[in-house]
Amino acid sequence: MDNFGFRDSQGQPKLRRSISVNTEMENFPLYKNQHNRSLLHWRRPGKMDPEEMLEEEYPSEDFEYVQCGPSPPSDHIYESFEESTSSSDLTVQICLETIKMNLMEHMKTCSGRHQLLDDIENKVTTQDNIVEAFKSASKSEINIAFLWCALLKRWDLLDGLLSIGAQLLYAEPHQGLTALHLAAFSGCLAGTQFLLSKGADVNACFKCYSPLHCAAFGDSPDTAMILLNNGARVSALTSNPANCQESVLHCAVRANAVACVRLLIAEGADTGQIEYTGMSPIHLAADLGHVHCLKIMFETKGLNVNAKTKEKELTALHLAAEGGYADCVELLLQKGADANVRNHRGQTPLHLAARSQSVECVEALLRKGNADPNLGDHDRRTPLHAAVGKAARSYDIIEVLVSWGADINTKDQYGYTPLHIAALNELSQCVEILVFHGADVTAKSKFGMTALGIITRKTPASLAVIQHKLDSAITLHHHPESSNREVEMRVDFRSILQHCHPREISFLNTFVDEGQKEILLHPLCAAFLHLKWEKIRKYYIARMLFCFVFVLSLSLYVLTALAHNCYNHGQNLNSTHPKDVIELCEKKSIMGHMLRSNPFVIEMQWFVLVGITACEILRKIYGLVGYPTIKQYLSYPENVIEWLVIMSVFVISFVYTNRTYMWQNHVGAFAVLLGWTNLMLMIGQLPVFGSYVAMYTKVLGEFAKLLLAYSCLLIGFGISFCVIFPDSSTFANPFIGLITVLVMMTGEVSLDLLVDDDPDDPPFLLEITAQVAFVLFLLFVTVILMNLLVGIAVHDIQGLQKTAGLSKLVRQTKLISYMELALFNGYLPKYILNLLHLTALVSPRAYRVVLNVKPLNPREKRLPRDILNAAYEIARQRKNYGNTVSYSGSNSATWKKWFNNNLDQNSDIIPENPLNINLQNKVEESNKQIEQLCVEVQDLKIALSQTHHVVEQLLTLLKQNSSSEC
Repeated sequence: MDNFGFRDSQGQPKLRRSISVNTEMENFPLYKNQHNRSLLHWRRPGKMDPEEMLEEEYPSEDFEYVQCGPSPPSDHIYESFEESTSSSDLTVQICLETIKMNLMEHMKTCSGRHQLLDDIENKVTTQDNIVEAFKSASKSEINIAFLWCALLKRWDLLDGLLSIGAQLLYAEPHQGLTALHLAAFSGCLAGTQFLLSKGADVNACFKCYSPLHCAAFGDSPDTAMILLNNGARVSALTSNPANCQESVLHCAVRANAVACVRLLIAEGADTGQIEYTGMSPIHLAADLGHVHCLKIMFETKGLNVNAKTKEKELTALHLAAEGGYADCVELLLQKGADANVRNHRGQTPLHLAARSQSVECVEALLRKGNADPNLGDHDRRTPLHAAVGKAARSYDIIEVLVSWGADINTKDQYGYTPLHIAALNELSQCVEILVFHGADVTAKSKFGMTALGIITRKTPASLAVIQHKLDSAITLHHHPESSNREVEMRVDFRSILQHCHPREISFLNTFVDEGQKEILLHPLCAAFLHLKWEKIRKYYIARMLFCFVFVLSLSLYVLTALAHNCYNHGQNLNSTHPKDVIELCEKKSIMGHMLRSNPFVIEMQWFVLVGITACEILRKIYGLVGYPTIKQYLSYPENVIEWLVIMSVFVISFVYTNRTYMWQNHVGAFAVLLGWTNLMLMIGQLPVFGSYVAMYTKVLGEFAKLLLAYSCLLIGFGISFCVIFPDSSTFANPFIGLITVLVMMTGEVSLDLLVDDDPDDPPFLLEITAQVAFVLFLLFVTVILMNLLVGIAVHDIQGLQKTAGLSKLVRQTKLISYMELALFNGYLPKYILNLLHLTALVSPRAYRVVLNVKPLNPREKRLPRDILNAAYEIARQRKNYGNTVSYSGSNSATWKKWFNNNLDQNSDIIPENPLNINLQNKVEESNKQIEQLCVEVQDLKIALSQTHHVVEQLLTLLKQNSSSEC
């Protein structure tokens, strides 16, 4: 692809092209029909490479897609940063190779005798034989040869071609260039003067360019001066199909024609003249990185360095920063360019420099331009968001921006932080650098995606940095005031509490939710959980006691007012039931006599229950505010159970009709059952009893699935027994029969069913059928099904016992998370919140984050001994072998296994160190080699820069010599 600022093999300037992919593919033969395209994609000989198959962008249209619903929504970031801001491409370009190709094509179209042009280029055709050479040529061939001579500086043939019929104002059809255009472009002084003397129009513009535009494109100041002296307009504009209307100065800047730029400005060219998009020459020079042109234009007075384009409101600094032209950026900043100016999308030059991966531009904008690294665009994205969009030098940009105070956890309007974007783009190095500098892995987007969840799926190797930060938070040192220099261990919780005030457990809870619960085994996390539970458990125990009082009050009311019908007895409402069984209230007991004689006691009991229930309702409503959605609130069974119990209190009341009914007994029975079940679940959340309740719930779930899977078999046996034993009271109907089958499944099998009570009338067939069905039930249900259930239960319990330590930490984390959700939802009075901060937080004001313990002191009781031993081992390895070895795979596996095995025990055993002591020496040696290599690369850059400067000077001298020869 040809670009402005570069030159072809003959030293002529080339223009930047914008090649259309669709046009190129249409000209390619294989894309002219559908059949060939399918052959190109799918009919390949031999075995197809899987990577090549993945690169196939458009599958064959012969396939029929399976209809199984739409694809899930993508979790990638919106690609709004990828919009190009440059608008400097012309629709029609001009360069030497393009002109020669156009003339050759024109000759082929006319006659195909390109030999005529070759003879002119090889100087076979001269003034003496020109008539003989073109005696049989057509008019078109003579005109094309006339243009060819002007382009190749064969001015000596121009007069001869005019004498044999060449037209002075003939223009080639592609770009509308006449001989004067081409002579001015090629820098042919003699040819330009000759054509002007013959009456050529100095301002001719047949399609797009005037001769002065062509002189600027060719960087020919001498021919440009001749044109200006003969009446050429320095303010002439191009006129192409896109209505670009660029001035001559635009074209000179586009071609990086420094000499022409200086000449045109001296002749009065307007440096502030804009084309239709609002691009002035200074915008164009900045967009193309032509710093010499910028310097020349800044020599004029009154130049507005902060002028914006019309469409995208770009300044020259925006364009230079986007292109990564550090020299242009520094020059513009020296001239007073505003580094915090915004474009049409609110982006500053720092946004574009960070996106273009130009470290030099970013540093210049921050150092010299005082650019604000935390300014957000219209999407609230900062330059740090833009820096993590690509992989080339993103980590360098991140380091620079963070060192200048960039907020690493700023969220855009979709809730994405730079860490989200880096993980979505699978940039492992960027993720690691961001985490190292304190990026919040628990941050959630508006779509509920945490940065940790994306890292887990996209760049799982980056999780090692988090482990490294946790390891580095545990250090050993000697207390300065200790006489025996006793070792102290400093446990720093900043990596856990950095972004979690006041919900301190949210960091660890996010790891549990994202499936990375093994992080809880780290001694730092386990120590924090221990301290956190010591702080917050009093609130949970108080909640359990209140729940116990509530359930106990409900049970007493149900037992007295409903179960024994005492309230109706007190109101003399039981006379309609003379055959009722003798109940508590009918017995000669002190409690029964009191309740029968004083029904207001039951009424007071209900009102006390209502008061307790009102407090429970307030507590539940307050806890409801902490959940983001009602759906998530109802997803927890405890919340549903508690609301059912609360509603049942008002259902079983007597205040509506001053009596109770039998249906209220059933509601009350289930309410009491649910209340005590919920209390059991609450007790099961305590770390002490959690493993037992976890076993129960696990087996219960497996039994429910097993019972559902074999429910058809049980229903079949129940109905069969109802048919076989019609006279049995246990199979009086199918419902009782099904319950009897469930009881028999547990092993409560009675052979009385097979004994005939009436020997005088024996049912022969039913007796045989009963025996066969009974035996089948024993085999298929009592033996096989129950043994299967017991086996599953034993297997699940063994599995829970193997992971008991980790399961305990997970339950402890979830319990503390629920408590913090209820305590710190922000709706309590300030003085209560302050009290909660002091009594429920490990770090009340987010400043007490370090704990000093003495791991070798047997009287140290602030942390459990197993946690102290594991933390001490990590700190000792880091101190002995360097900071880089503590989170390696072998060491990580060692402390995980050791800590999990000793979580519920007090052990002083320290695992052996599996690492090589020489590892740190190798790392240091590698660092020295890298530093030496960086120095050598820097020297090479300086040498290349000097060489480039010398080459530019040589090219300038050669150009001046060639111009003087012409």
